[in-house]
Amino acid sequence: MKKNNTRVSIILILGLIFIATGCATTSNSNSSSSMQAGSISVASILKFEDVPVPSGFKLVDNESFTFQNDNMRVGLLKYTGRPDANVVVNFYKEQMPMYNWDMLNVIEYGQKIMNFQRADQTCIITIQPLSTRTLIAIAVAPKSSSTMTEAKTQKYKELKESRIK
Repeated sequence: MKKNNTRVSIILILGLIFIATGCATTSNSNSSSSMQAGSISVASILKFEDVPVPSGFKLVDNESFTFQNDNMRVGLLKYTGRPDANVVVNFYKEQMPMYNWDMLNVIEYGQKIMNFQRADQTCIITIQPLSTRTLIAIAVAPKSSSTMTEAKTQKYKELKESRIK
């Protein structure tokens, strides 16, 4: 008899938790959809002053890092928030040019990858929709020099020709 009472109590408690969780999820989805319809503003605190982050996103400290000195900066910053991934893409399309970033391209297949550049830096923003939130990963790094010296060009031509023969 005591076992049955314990089982009934556990089932009732689990049922109440399930109902409470379901209600909380329903109310959050309504506020989330109202945020999706409008635009997003820039967060007030930025890790990189020239890379905006939508308001409502929180830094994931244990998955982020930055390094900066007088000559360069490198960083991978991850944020999570509720706004829809497509709204976030539009946010970056509008905001990044205001911070002097030129958009190179956007690749969309499940997650969205946005590539930006400046004269000496690149910024890759990955926007990944998750079940109840959106993950943003911002990678900033110096731009590598892509100019080939004459010696490298000659060596490349020789290597290419030797493979053809």
